[in-house]
Amino acid sequence: MSTQKSIKSTYIITEEVHYQNKKYGISEALQHQLILLAEEAQNIKNTKVIDRIIGLINQYPAVPILKNYLSVAYNARGDYQKSVEVNTSMLAQHPEYVYARINQANNYIQNSDFEKVPEILGSALEISQLYPERKVFHIGEVINFLLVVIRYYAATGDLELAEQRCAELKKLNPDYEFIEQAEMYIFLARMQKTSNFFTQGKEKIRAIINNKTMPVTTLVEAPQFNHSEIQHLYEYELDIPRAILKEIIALPRISLIEDLENMLMDAVNRYSYFEEMGWNENTHTFVLHSLFLLTEVHAVESLPKILSFLEYDYDFIDFWIGDHKTTTLWQCIYGLGYTNTEALKQFLLLPGVDTYSKTAVSEALCQMVLHNPEKRNEVLSVYTDVLTYFSNVPEDNNLIDSDFLGLTIGDVIDCNLTELLPLIKILYDKEYVTLGINGDYDAAIKYFSGQAKRDHKREVFDIIGLYDHVINTWYGYQQKDKNKHFYKEPVLTQAISEKIGRNDPCPCGSGKKYKKCCMK
Repeated sequence: MSTQKSIKSTYIITEEVHYQNKKYGISEALQHQLILLAEEAQNIKNTKVIDRIIGLINQYPAVPILKNYLSVAYNARGDYQKSVEVNTSMLAQHPEYVYARINQANNYIQNSDFEKVPEILGSALEISQLYPERKVFHIGEVINFLLVVIRYYAATGDLELAEQRCAELKKLNPDYEFIEQAEMYIFLARMQKTSNFFTQGKEKIRAIINNKTMPVTTLVEAPQFNHSEIQHLYEYELDIPRAILKEIIALPRISLIEDLENMLMDAVNRYSYFEEMGWNENTHTFVLHSLFLLTEVHAVESLPKILSFLEYDYDFIDFWIGDHKTTTLWQCIYGLGYTNTEALKQFLLLPGVDTYSKTAVSEALCQMVLHNPEKRNEVLSVYTDVLTYFSNVPEDNNLIDSDFLGLTIGDVIDCNLTELLPLIKILYDKEYVTLGINGDYDAAIKYFSGQAKRDHKREVFDIIGLYDHVINTWYGYQQKDKNKHFYKEPVLTQAISEKIGRNDPCPCGSGKKYKKCCMK
């Protein structure tokens, strides 16, 4: 039975594994071979697969999937010219075959023949307009079509359109590898843009020095909690049984909040102890549990302690919160700071606080506007005071953080606070803003003009929804439903840059590690 869902009004997306079998006359026996060939074609240790595929092509000349596998197999083994020849022939024989066009587009991008990409994918770069007679597309076709379009826009420098298509891709909820690849195209394009600024001598990056560094601690004994149930939070990662979470949430509010706040202090007091243990998801996730539970029980009185915790230096926050500081932390600030934007403003004005602790606060303010238009004037006032203050301090002040200003201006753009353009211009004129984030001031104006077409509202979860979202969508947490598979067809993407490790040198040329520079 086909699983279908409507993504655009012009077509339906199906996840049916055997969707194309009827169209190309693929038998059950051949389907089984195709599943095996999908991996074998890319396995360079398999020396017999090319002959095997050629034999199947002779037996099934009307099946373009086999020719795609042959092209992929040649490419995986370094015979790029033969791969292109096979794909060119396949496109001529099967112009209706989406992957033949996707492969050709990747070839054009690889060779910098950018003007030819709209010729092969259609001027609108929309799959439904390329095949107007079709009403149903397989999810694999749509995902890979979007991926090559994102690559094209990134390669040609149109990062706004690349981001828009990346947002479409994420809505399809494909495997993380597709999103990771799309984001890498955009990231590398941004790095190229930033590198150009460096080369031209236009970029002046200003970074802060953390004021609140983590001292060496010697405490090893755990604190005493009001509730024994808190110990569970030191034993489970985000896959903690939901019954335990609900049991903890149901504890007496005042004593529970006291325990959760003590967990944050425990992370400070026993930092050296936990650091020496080495990271373990089960024993070290208690800080995230504390933050998310405080948000769930609406502990607005805990906001000052949370903000004080976030004042610590990069290494401390990165150790305890990691990637959550740029993806989920804002939800805590949103939930607990909604009625106290003055406290959020004062935090943004603190000197010597890490970039991403502050940007979590800025993102929360942005989402307040997007979710609650009645908050617009209040948040506008906060941003006005913050940007005004930044524009009046000297460049050697430990408040000036070029990356923070660039990311915050991005938030201001996302919630369309056009009244702030004069202040933004001052910051650009003073060269306080990282140009590699939103571009120069003219680019910022252009972004503002396109906001009516974009929706930057992010979903606000309760704690169960948030945990489920992270576990089901984050790489490393993903739990795939064994009953839901879609047919993943190899696509040519020659000369894809290698993945960058967290501890590798950042490709922007800053000299910092990737995780401490441009990873976010």
